[in-house]
Amino acid sequence: MDSTRLRKDPVTHRWVVISPDRAELPLPGLPARPAGLPPEACPFCPGNEAKTGPEIHVERAPGSPANGRGWWVRVVADRYPILHIEGGLEKSAEGMYDSMNAIGAHEILVETPEHDRHWAFLEVLQIERVLRACQQRSLDLRNDVRFRHFIWVKNHGLATSLVHHPHSHIVVIPFVPRAIEEELKGFGDYARWKERCILCDMVKEEQSLGLRVILKEGGVLVFAPFAPRFPYESWIVPTAHAHDFGATPPGILRELARALQGTLLRLRQVLDDPPYSLVLHASPLGEFAREDYHWHLELVPRLQRLGLEWGTGIYINPVPPEVAAERLREAPA
Repeated sequence: MDSTRLRKDPVTHRWVVISPDRAELPLPGLPARPAGLPPEACPFCPGNEAKTGPEIHVERAPGSPANGRGWWVRVVADRYPILHIEGGLEKSAEGMYDSMNAIGAHEILVETPEHDRHWAFLEVLQIERVLRACQQRSLDLRNDVRFRHFIWVKNHGLATSLVHHPHSHIVVIPFVPRAIEEELKGFGDYARWKERCILCDMVKEEQSLGLRVILKEGGVLVFAPFAPRFPYESWIVPTAHAHDFGATPPGILRELARALQGTLLRLRQVLDDPPYSLVLHASPLGEFAREDYHWHLELVPRLQRLGLEWGTGIYINPVPPEVAAERLREAPA
C-alpha cells in the first residue's frame, strides 16, 4: 500500500509530498566539496587578520590588540559582497520591469579562531558568542532606515567556498524576501482568525504530542515541522513569543546555543556530518516590524539536489518528520 501523503504547512499553506516509499532510492549526488585553504593561507585564521580588513564587531581577550590575535569572534566586511552599503536606493523602471541599486550590507561572522572546529564540538560559550555577535549586528544595522530585513545564514560542508574555516554570512536588504512575506501572511491570517500566534500554537502542539520533538533546552524547543520540505529539516524555536531576534535576552541565547549544539551533534551522528544550512527567520526591521511574527531558526541538511522543487515549489521528502525526529532524539549527543 502506498504510504505517500500530502501535508500542508500551516504557516505558508505550501503542500509537501511525504513519500517514505522513495527512501530507498539513492539520493542524487551533490558536488564534491573542494579542498579548503590551509590555515597559513586562510584569511579567517589568527595572524591573518590583515587579509580581511578591519573588524566591524569583535569579542576578544582583554588587552589583546584591535585587528590582531586574541579574538574569540569577529565580524568583517565581505571582500566580495553581493550588496553594497554606499549609495541610495534609486529605483528605476525599464518598460514593465522594475529594478534598483544593489544596496545593503554583506558581512562575514568568523565564528572561532580554530580553523577546523565543527560547531557540534564548540563550547556552548563560543556558540553563545556567535549568537551574541549576530544579535549585535542586527541591532546596529537596523539603524540604517534603508534596510528592511536582516538575514543570518550559516552553510556547512557545501561546495561553494574555498574557505572552510567556520563562518557565516550577515546580510541586510532593502526589501522583505519572498519566503518571509509568505510566513508573514500565514502568521497574520492565523492571528486574525484565532487571535493567537500560529508558531506558539505549534510549539504547544508539538510538546503535547512529542512525536516530532528532537530536544528541549529551557525556553527553546527543537522539532521536525509537520510538513518539512527536506529530510531531517529542524526548527529551533523560542517557546515564549518573540518577533525580534535582536531583543532576545541573554538566558535564551545561552539555551539556544545548547539547543544548536545538541541538534548538530545528533545530526552528525545520524547522517555522518552532512552539509547543512542554518537560517534565521525574524521579523522585518523598524517600521515594518510585525509583532504577530515569531522568530526562529531553520536547520536544513543539504542531502540532495532539487529537481521538481525548483520549477513548481512542490517539495518531495522521503523521510517522514516523525521518523527523523525519533532518530535524532535517540542519537547519542
